[in-house]
Amino acid sequence: MVNLTIDDKQVTAPKDSTIYDAAKINGIKIPILCHDKKLKPFGACRMCLVEVEQMKGRQIPACTTPVTDGMIIRTATPEIVKARELVLELLLLNHPLDCPVCDKAGDCDLQNLTYDYKVDSNRFTDLKFQHEIDYNNPLIERDMNRCVLCGKCVRICDEIVGYGALTFIDRGIETKIGCEFEKGLNCEFCGSCISVCPVGSLLARPFKHKARFWALTKHDSVCGYCGTGCNLTLGVKDNKVLTTIYNENQGFHKGQLCARGRFGYQFINSTKRLTTPLVRKNGALTASTWDEALELVAGRLKGGTAVAALATPRLTNEEFTLFKKLLVTNVGTKNFDHAGGYAHSALTEGFVRSFGTSASSASILDIQKSDLLLVIKTDAYETHPVVGFEMNMAVKNKGVKLSIISDKRGKLSRLPHAQTLVHLPGSEVAVLNAIAKTILDEKLDHASAASVAGYAELGQSLAGFSAEAVSAQSGLAAADIKKLAVEYASTEKALIVFPIGQAYTGHNADLASAVANLAILTGKYDKEGCGVLCLSEKNNSQGAVDMGFYAQDGGLNALQILDACADGSVKTLLIAGENPLTSYPDRAKVKAALDAVEFLVVSELFMTETAAMADVVLPVCSFAEKEGTFTSADRRVQHFKSAIRKNTQIKSDYEVFTDLIVRLGGQTSASPAVQFNEIAANVSGYSELTHISLGSTGAFAPVAMKPAFVVPRVAVPAGVEAGKLALVTGSALYHNGTLSQYGEGPMHVCPEGYIEMSRADASAAKIVENDVVTVTSPSGSMKLKAKVTPRMPAGVVFAPYHFSEAPINTIWSGSPVTLVTVSK
Repeated sequence: MVNLTIDDKQVTAPKDSTIYDAAKINGIKIPILCHDKKLKPFGACRMCLVEVEQMKGRQIPACTTPVTDGMIIRTATPEIVKARELVLELLLLNHPLDCPVCDKAGDCDLQNLTYDYKVDSNRFTDLKFQHEIDYNNPLIERDMNRCVLCGKCVRICDEIVGYGALTFIDRGIETKIGCEFEKGLNCEFCGSCISVCPVGSLLARPFKHKARFWALTKHDSVCGYCGTGCNLTLGVKDNKVLTTIYNENQGFHKGQLCARGRFGYQFINSTKRLTTPLVRKNGALTASTWDEALELVAGRLKGGTAVAALATPRLTNEEFTLFKKLLVTNVGTKNFDHAGGYAHSALTEGFVRSFGTSASSASILDIQKSDLLLVIKTDAYETHPVVGFEMNMAVKNKGVKLSIISDKRGKLSRLPHAQTLVHLPGSEVAVLNAIAKTILDEKLDHASAASVAGYAELGQSLAGFSAEAVSAQSGLAAADIKKLAVEYASTEKALIVFPIGQAYTGHNADLASAVANLAILTGKYDKEGCGVLCLSEKNNSQGAVDMGFYAQDGGLNALQILDACADGSVKTLLIAGENPLTSYPDRAKVKAALDAVEFLVVSELFMTETAAMADVVLPVCSFAEKEGTFTSADRRVQHFKSAIRKNTQIKSDYEVFTDLIVRLGGQTSASPAVQFNEIAANVSGYSELTHISLGSTGAFAPVAMKPAFVVPRVAVPAGVEAGKLALVTGSALYHNGTLSQYGEGPMHVCPEGYIEMSRADASAAKIVENDVVTVTSPSGSMKLKAKVTPRMPAGVVFAPYHFSEAPINTIWSGSPVTLVTVSK
């Protein structure tokens, strides 16, 4: 800490602070336009000028000047005030005075500073800028006439997002912010540039002219899409969520959001939402009352083990425990699961046997504290973009090394000095085993490894996984495998990251144990900046696991439940928020099972393909209309409250489960808060947590580990067949599960399914971008638009699984790799 004086006030500040930081820490306001706490100091706007006595009273920018011990600073002398007034006059000289129609009014830093400094006239005259306004982007409007050249949009796109879509163009008075070759903005559409823009130069088009900033009420919440656990603030007017509001102090991500989090909120207010219970009568779903619908459902729940349930990982922790209680205690069945029954196996099987717990040994915060990131599949950026931002900052700002093992290249591959080993699809476990064997052969294992259970057995089981042997299977050079093994083992802090989800069937228990073996072998599983981080797909996937909502003690898993529906042993199926007809493998098999089950109940926000097959459909709330807790991928437990009042004709899943328990003669907790107290008393790591103690930042549920080595099974990769390509499935950057189909923002930029292929394969088949092609596999055939990119290796094609109108499970039966033909 250093001691200094600011405006005659004795203060202290960390020695690496700037004058601006020191003032802010001590409650002294210095005006500024170009600063954001996530970005490197820039000093563009000159509004933060201050005087430093030791510099002979010279005016210097507070945001770029480091503090020194004994500094004497003055922030508001008459000369400083005049200088700031001059800066404002110059900024306003070419700035259009269109505040009455600018969406930024009320939240505009330039407007507020002009008011604060009473700049009501201008001594200078000049023509206003006449730049063409860019309306071409579906989500982001660019009006460079309002730009004050603070550079925050350029810097955040480069430093954090790592895309570089914007830059400074021209010189002097002609300088402006633009895109390459003066083209329109074509980027990731994350909206980060909008969030930091201090004026109305960058606006969110979905929010344009919807409401004035001061008319919005602000409600803190937790994003309802992926498992990152981002905090967000919802802007609400007239009981509708109209936008998300940036807060640089919010969450570990400092308010940073991806395209889904920033622009995918529209499903909350969608006119397509279900608003009344439906009961099938005479073959058609007809409007009903809650009492009739729930009484009908309760009557069918008296079937014991002939009853089963599937749930979306988007339910709250309180809803999961109540749903489980309904099924186990009141119905008498253990047949329940979520996420297809396989998408959580990395946690519930792999980590349980390797770490003794169904949770990751690392947190997202470890990413920037590490020295080496080993990422399994570049899709980690697409599945969890804000985690990708953390990787960008770790690599670009802190010099963290990045190594990637993947079946294709991706955005992470373009980061500085990133090393990407592109292997044949389905061979990642073999590659990880080869890395483990190299570590053992080179005697790079940690001294503690020999005392861990299974050490000797692991060494014996890896005998056939030499780098040379795996090279032939994976298509990687043996030297590259060995080099990666040595780098990982010899780096003091190394973190392994991999995504899981319903489209990643190969990221299963065996892959989880394979990466856990590496962390345990090298003693990197319980240290800061080390360990394994499993990126679970949905916003409460980890919570679903923690609450035990998956097949245990002889209960059927999700795919077994569908088989039991087909053979008649399960007669009543409850589905809460899941859409297996689109998101589970083998569409024909799923449809046959749902057709065969005697009684199907679906609680949903929308009339999905699965809901349309139901005998009873129950309309339920979104996350914005209820209270509860979510647990992120790194086990951060966060409490949120409703942002808007729910429609009186719909219920939360908590209310639905409560009503059914009461109708079956049981008792429930009076509220989600009371239910969470029960969770704290029974779930490992949640003790002493309450809704109140979680506050606005949440708390980590601690993880206790008991490491053990496990011999992972290696699947035999699909053989190469002449004329066929290897199809791998996964997530698109703008989507998460099937819910994002109902968010207008994601659908603006990625409205339909596609098949992504290499330039070489496209050229051989005479296919060009956007051609409609026929994709055929042993399980079916479908038409998709072709997307030709340089990131795909020859012989491999990729398709996302989110789209109901182009369900990839028509041709995908759940194998990590499916051989297909692609033709025009």
